[in-house]
Amino acid sequence: MGGGVAVLGAGGFVGARLLEMAVLSGRTDIVPVVRSFRSVARSAQLAVPHRLADTSSHESLLRALDGCDAVVNLTAGKPYEILPTTENIYRAARAAGARLLIHISSAAVFGEIDRPDLPDDAPPRLEQWWPYAREKGRAENLLRERMAGDGQVAIVVLRPSLVWGPSSQWVLGPASELVRGAAYLRGDGAGICNLMYVDDLVRSIDAVVAHGAAAPSGFFNVADDIVPNWREYYTALAEGLGIDPATIHSVPEDGYRPGLLERLEPLREHRAYAWLKERISLETRTHLKSRIALRGKGEPLPGAAARPVVTRTMWEVQATRYPLPTTKFRATFGTPNRVSFRSGIAASLAWLRFIGLVDREPDLHAARTGVLAAAREH
Repeated sequence: MGGGVAVLGAGGFVGARLLEMAVLSGRTDIVPVVRSFRSVARSAQLAVPHRLADTSSHESLLRALDGCDAVVNLTAGKPYEILPTTENIYRAARAAGARLLIHISSAAVFGEIDRPDLPDDAPPRLEQWWPYAREKGRAENLLRERMAGDGQVAIVVLRPSLVWGPSSQWVLGPASELVRGAAYLRGDGAGICNLMYVDDLVRSIDAVVAHGAAAPSGFFNVADDIVPNWREYYTALAEGLGIDPATIHSVPEDGYRPGLLERLEPLREHRAYAWLKERISLETRTHLKSRIALRGKGEPLPGAAARPVVTRTMWEVQATRYPLPTTKFRATFGTPNRVSFRSGIAASLAWLRFIGLVDREPDLHAARTGVLAAAREH
């Protein structure tokens, strides 16, 4: 495609990495778009001009997408913002003359992957408890309707699994728990850990962009080639951090009990919460959070091992029984994955040391001889 590639949400985890990889490879067609200049912080060292746009404003988006043939939607936000934002981005992309819209959804729309032959175009499960997954699913349904009647814009929806690598919550969260002694596995940790390394997600996006307007509209799952289970993933991180994997807690299958903070979490996803939050002082909010946290969990005794805090999200994601099927993407756009499980672990551990979580060198011998031997490929 001859024009620019607008990246909406360029200040986020995936967007910043996409921009960095583009600059390092010499590309000049990427047009990063952010909501405010504070979102440029992750990529400021690249000295690439950013455009500002409010995704709730059609006119603002139109200006930001000027001259762009392709639009990549990496925006994040509150669940109640996902559907209207998706609609605005589609309308603006069409009005601006873009020929390709790439929308990043999530495998979370399926909940647990409970069958090995799950079709890529299977409808999302809108009855889920998780507002994020529910609203991502509604956004998918909106784009499904637009695909049926739009010959002007090719719409490609990518569904990555858990996006990991340096800066990912799926690295920092488990690593922090391992360091604190609070990491846990559901049962024996045999659930499938469907991962998508961030660099390979960027390459998947690039592969779609390379097709331009000829890209077929549709839904495509993307995931890593190596599919470890949760015990293998936690073991690789633990051994790289110098932590004995035997210290990882095993929580029985009936061990999930929602705590007070988690029971209140759905309230945070509503517009009313955001409205109220803006009207309560920071000091009051901090005090309330502290009080709720103290009620939700007791202080550990001196010398006692940290207790795992079992959240519903992690509990359910560890129950996945099958790898996310990716055959359709590979048949359509090729196989852009290049990062091995071993390399991804090494890069993630290097980042954890860089941010100061640990100060030891990783022991990757076990990852080479044990974890990778046990990891299963598609």
